[in-house]
Amino acid sequence: MILEIIKGDDSPVLRRRAREVRKIGKGILRLLDDLLETMREAQGLGLAAPQVGVSKRVIVCDVGEGPIKLINPVVVRRSGSAVAWEGCLSVPGLLGEVERAEEVTVKGLNPEGRETWIDASGLLARVLQHEIDHLDGILFLDRARRVVDEEEFERPSLSVVFMGTPDFAVPSLERLAESSHRILAVVTQPDRPAGRGKRPTPPPIKRKAEELGLTVLQPESIKEPSFLTKLKELEPDVVVCVAFGQIFPAALLNLPPHGCINLHASLLPEYRGAAPIHRAIMDGRERSGVTTMIMSPGLDKGDIILQEEMDIGPDETAGSLHDRMARVGAELLVRTLDELARGEAKPKPQDESRASYAPPLKREDEIIDWGRSAREVHNQVRGLAPWPGAFTYLRGRLLKVWAGRILSERSPARARSGQVIGIEEDGPVINCGEGTYLLLEVQPENGRRMTARDFLNGYELHVGDVLGSAQGEG
Repeated sequence: MILEIIKGDDSPVLRRRAREVRKIGKGILRLLDDLLETMREAQGLGLAAPQVGVSKRVIVCDVGEGPIKLINPVVVRRSGSAVAWEGCLSVPGLLGEVERAEEVTVKGLNPEGRETWIDASGLLARVLQHEIDHLDGILFLDRARRVVDEEEFERPSLSVVFMGTPDFAVPSLERLAESSHRILAVVTQPDRPAGRGKRPTPPPIKRKAEELGLTVLQPESIKEPSFLTKLKELEPDVVVCVAFGQIFPAALLNLPPHGCINLHASLLPEYRGAAPIHRAIMDGRERSGVTTMIMSPGLDKGDIILQEEMDIGPDETAGSLHDRMARVGAELLVRTLDELARGEAKPKPQDESRASYAPPLKREDEIIDWGRSAREVHNQVRGLAPWPGAFTYLRGRLLKVWAGRILSERSPARARSGQVIGIEEDGPVINCGEGTYLLLEVQPENGRRMTARDFLNGYELHVGDVLGSAQGEG
């Protein structure tokens, strides 16, 4: 008789431990026959009694080698491991990538009540483990590294090696792990000393990869022959790079069939280089975006695959734009891989006449020149927040400026650049080469970050004082 299969991962009978069978009578034998008939009707490979609403430790399976009927089965030996996709008749429409033992020995009773031992490997080992999990109230969803719907699973997919290091790369790895593409390994920089104790600290990508159960590689240099050999053994379709931190050698660029794909935080060919987010805000740009490209030996000169334009708010900081770009870039990256997998990607060369550069930040980029306009000062402050921060000097001591607001586009007559021309409730007003600027958040040398209002309560600052001189003027 064909039985009704219980569906839904929250069904109580699927979530509790099934009871052991103490006597094999006609009811159990009939249940075994009905389970097998129901499994075949549903075109499954295995079925456990709880899946038809019966809380008994009984399973059946058939992977093409003949039917197996087991009562009170137990896995008594496991060896090796393998990751593969699984589905379940009780959770239709979803598939999960599950790691299980590659070989198992299962002990149980056959329908005649005799003890039976089964040595299984490959598909049979996986099916037996899956069905025995059902007897303990465990679904494949509980063990899955990731879960996708059947529609997404059937899309063309690529095998990927992901290379990245900082926080910016984390959303891309998360989104890639949710997609139909398969991550073979994650490559990141080695742990580095950090903090007051200088203890080795893993990069953000390593922490996220381990959380996702992914293999992590940390070569000192990606030019090492041993690393390149390992990469060849993985046989990736594509290598994805998101803020990795090392220059790719030609041997790596030419290794995967689909090349190496980079996510860059600008609308290339604008702002090639290491600091595109900071530089775009410091330059007062009102728009930027993210780009995926095929990596080439030149600095961010590869052919463009996809781009997503983004507005930059008038008071937006490098930190907030960084976070938005990381999220938008993650979606763009998966779209790029989807197009590559379908053969629909159409890379196009960059227009060299529009190229501009975003070199790494230097100490001199952080020094506020009060002779510039208030708008330029504001762009500098927000472009350097939350790292590394713009700074000035007050009586020869460094003063970080973390936030401020343009009060006026015009300067008062006879006021000097950098001069305090007023004290408002929220903070001091500083005269600029053109316009005035209200300080809102500062950090004195060897002190903590604080509101400018709190700073005024604890430090002397008067109208007429001048900011900007390391020699102690003002």
